[in-house]
Amino acid sequence: MRVLEFDNLLAGFQSEVVTEPITVAAEQELSVGQVFTLNADGHAEAMTSESSASDVYGIMADAVATAANETKEAVCYVRGEFNARKIILPEGADQIEYKKALRNVGIILRNTVPTDLQEQKDLQEDEGE
Repeated sequence: MRVLEFDNLLAGFQSEVVTEPITVAAEQELSVGQVFTLNADGHAEAMTSESSASDVYGIMADAVATAANETKEAVCYVRGEFNARKIILPEGADQIEYKKALRNVGIILRNTVPTDLQEQKDLQEDEGE
């Protein structure tokens, strides 16, 4: 039996959560919550700092690593409401651009209240800087 763990990734149920199967391209390492794009073959690839936010396809529901000349099947989210603090964007990404691009494909990012006391403290310190 397969158990799907969400890692506090989901942030609401005002809109339907939709998943779909996806093939992960060779030589990729994608984490749960990571935004990704599709390559020319329609396979999932990590977005990089050079990627355009408008190329975003979805959010990974599975953590997957592939080797050279290897693809793997996985599951991704293509619609729903997600915790903005748990989404993994490329290093240096413009969060507003990604939020807009994700909304355009049916993914809404919500700012949620941390349940972990240390996470709350870290968030308050970040806001105070």
